[in-house]
Amino acid sequence: MKKYLFVLILPLLFYCSDDQNDPILDSSIFSGLWSGIFEGDDNGTWTFSVYESGNIDGTFTSKDDNIIYTLEGTVDNTGILEANIILNSVVGIMSGNLNDGLSSGAFQSTNGNRHGVFSGRSSTDEESQILNTWHFYSAYVHSSETTNYYDNELFCQDLFMQFNEDGTFIDDFDINDCEEPQYYGTFSVQDGYYELLYVIGGTQDMSDSDIFIEFPDENTIIYDYNGTTWTYKIDLEQ
Repeated sequence: MKKYLFVLILPLLFYCSDDQNDPILDSSIFSGLWSGIFEGDDNGTWTFSVYESGNIDGTFTSKDDNIIYTLEGTVDNTGILEANIILNSVVGIMSGNLNDGLSSGAFQSTNGNRHGVFSGRSSTDEESQILNTWHFYSAYVHSSETTNYYDNELFCQDLFMQFNEDGTFIDDFDINDCEEPQYYGTFSVQDGYYELLYVIGGTQDMSDSDIFIEFPDENTIIYDYNGTTWTYKIDLEQ
């Protein structure tokens, strides 16, 4: 009897071992930049990065209240997402699923007892290129007779835009006395464009800009805004 018992158990052990090496059970398949919208009792955008460890780091930005919350949580090896919504302390939870590049789920916030749903997707490799520090290279003003204004010819020197993995950004665009504070806010990747929510003068003063960014090469971004074509580069020498 012992002999037959051993024969039955042995294949089972090998089967379990194969499952442990199955790449489907690896949470790193969800790693990368994700973003989308949420709606319900509160409305806005969210963005987070999933790391190979399964941890996530991001932002949850209310358009109704002009508040930027922090997201911290995990994604398990089946795509189940559990994240805390934080404003100084935990004020809510965001839970759902990441599958086939799409995300969906629900959120609940004790800040006003709000509920709702969220949806979104993972960013493409090209869209994810935005995660870097981009230095101002030139501005082509369409109504100007001058072809291009380059760094320090019209604007202050060493201007840049920095997009971070947690969905925050910095826009250092001082154009007058070169001592203005940096603009900042959160961004999300939408279909064909980036939605930037600018904090100007504090969290109760947020403006919305839709920027259609192109990547001519790995070193360059170009976008049109306010009658001007803006060019930024990672390395200005290239």
